[in-house]
Amino acid sequence: MPFYIYAWIGAAVSGLFVITAKLTSKHAIANPWLFNFLLTTVTLLFTIPPAIYYHAVFPNGWGLIILAAIFSTLFNIFYIFSNYSLDVSTFMPLFNFRGVFAVLIGIGFFGEKLTTYRLLFVGVILIAGIFSSMDEKFNIRSFFKRTIAIGILTTLFLAINNAFIKQSLVNNSLWTTNLWVAVLNFLMLIPTIRLFKKDLKKLDVTHILPVGVMGIFYTITGFVANKAYEGNLSVSSLIMTMPFSMVFAFLFSIFAPKLLEKHTLKIYAIRFTSVAVMIWAAMQLTR
Repeated sequence: MPFYIYAWIGAAVSGLFVITAKLTSKHAIANPWLFNFLLTTVTLLFTIPPAIYYHAVFPNGWGLIILAAIFSTLFNIFYIFSNYSLDVSTFMPLFNFRGVFAVLIGIGFFGEKLTTYRLLFVGVILIAGIFSSMDEKFNIRSFFKRTIAIGILTTLFLAINNAFIKQSLVNNSLWTTNLWVAVLNFLMLIPTIRLFKKDLKKLDVTHILPVGVMGIFYTITGFVANKAYEGNLSVSSLIMTMPFSMVFAFLFSIFAPKLLEKHTLKIYAIRFTSVAVMIWAAMQLTR
């Protein structure tokens, strides 16, 4: 199968993961700490079989793995809280700030230079990000809120995690890295059990099923994305940035507005235009 088919499948399934997470937080699991722990547990369980299949071993050096796991855990926690507080069509565009943070990490840790060319596109992403958070009040202050700040921090933690993962892959295989980051994620969240232990008695199939489905989506996305990247990294990366989750959220707003989110067509037009500009600017930063 051509690499771009894998990439499109990965983008679509990743979008379904996002939508399932939002529906779960809104209608099934009220406690974000419980949701985070369940999702981390399921992710670990779905990581173990392919890790064994691909002969994952103990890592060559724990330092980068531990750092990657710390920021992966922070990313997961902040992702879940942002998922509870922000619309899908507001939260997902913020991930385009990852390109900005990647540039800043390159400057701070790898001695890269911030050229005027790159600075221009950083500004474009910031301005487009402001418009992507607009609601019906059309107030610029909607971007400067605590919930948006948490969403941007989520992206920062992901960018730092990716940087440590990249360095770890120099001396370790992909699945060795994935396995031990997932194990450490689980161990780091054990102290949070006290924040939701009362809710454990209330767990039933309506809580477990959607998280299990998310685990399946996570596994599929990881597999097809790696297949796509093997064929063509740049084109596959572009396809994987397509905002399927926003498209799904928009469809929900039309056919089932009470389930997810509801805004006017004008607001969705602004948000889709903003995310298109952010994707384009982020692509320029990677050149």
